[in-house]
Amino acid sequence: MWELLYETFWDRLEHFCFNLCRDEARAEDLTQEVFLRALQNRTLINSFTERQCKAWLFTTARNLYCDQLRRTAKEEQLLSTFFPEEDSAEPDSALDTVEAASLLALLTPEERRLFTLRYTAGYNASEIGQLLCLPPGTVRSRLAQIRHRLKTELTED
Repeated sequence: MWELLYETFWDRLEHFCFNLCRDEARAEDLTQEVFLRALQNRTLINSFTERQCKAWLFTTARNLYCDQLRRTAKEEQLLSTFFPEEDSAEPDSALDTVEAASLLALLTPEERRLFTLRYTAGYNASEIGQLLCLPPGTVRSRLAQIRHRLKTELTED
């Protein structure tokens, strides 16, 4: 069963993982992690048909990838909070940074993640949707709501 599972799905799953992360090493690590999870759940996997195995493997890969992205985003957010990059030593720049931080503090963690991915990291709605496992339309809608809230806060001051 395991040899068949490996021979049948390894290459396709690794290709799928590469399409998610666009990094060969990460794709290979992700594929290995999926097969490790499959081995840990072998009693469940043994009860599956080939089609169910495929669905389980690919769903697990996607979920693991999304988990990695969430973990990475949280780590980056923590690092940037405690160790902000100093682009300039000018007082106006520091004031702008404080104002921006206070505006971002008004957002929920999920809203901050979306806003940061779009306007700091430069991802588009489709890429953000893929990263966070959301439809691109939902990403665009939430970003519009975030922009509206921030605009309202800026005009009230």
